[in-house]
Amino acid sequence: MTSRHVNQWFLHIFCALLMMFGATAPTAAQAVGYTKLNIKGRVQLELPDNWTINDAEHRKRVKELGEKLVGMQALHTASLIAQSYPTPSRMFVRVSFIPQTPPISQADVRQEVQANRQQVLKDLADTWKEESPVMWAGLAKNGVKEVGRASVAVEPLGGQTALVIRYGRSSSVNSTETMKVAQYHVPLGAEKALITLSYIDGDRDAMAAHDRLKNSITIR
Repeated sequence: MTSRHVNQWFLHIFCALLMMFGATAPTAAQAVGYTKLNIKGRVQLELPDNWTINDAEHRKRVKELGEKLVGMQALHTASLIAQSYPTPSRMFVRVSFIPQTPPISQADVRQEVQANRQQVLKDLADTWKEESPVMWAGLAKNGVKEVGRASVAVEPLGGQTALVIRYGRSSSVNSTETMKVAQYHVPLGAEKALITLSYIDGDRDAMAAHDRLKNSITIR
């Protein structure tokens, strides 16, 4: 695994991230409880029953909006987009699967991290610094700004090793609030899972929902 692979992980993902500030949906279940979802047989997680899960048509519109904002064609449509209810939503989750050529396995990631963890983190940070202005330019068209500085990490998630990017941005609903965002990039061979979790900073309910959802994730 090389810095070229790190660059590959971020190619064409930014239009997929732009939806996280503005997704809404018309309906939500009323019963309180949790439901376990199995996404493409690779990612399992639990969502509260009163959250909104966007349908395929909505996810397609989100993809098209992202492409329009950044002027770049996306290679995928999200497999899951969900958010807390009622609106304005205080937490979001998105799961996507993105092709990787050549394939990058979990063994590749672990070997590279063990051999030179600091270089992996540097490559990750450098790639984000180089590529993220495209995302921020798209978000700025909707009045959303970066808050603070991004950070990178290598962490376990759902039983796998993930490369993580965390950053803050202003909320599109209330510019005085900050949305904390974490992208988990999990190479799984011929594709990677991109799991994005976002919540309003300082909202205890949103933070608790984030922690429970994150802890429920299992990746195969």
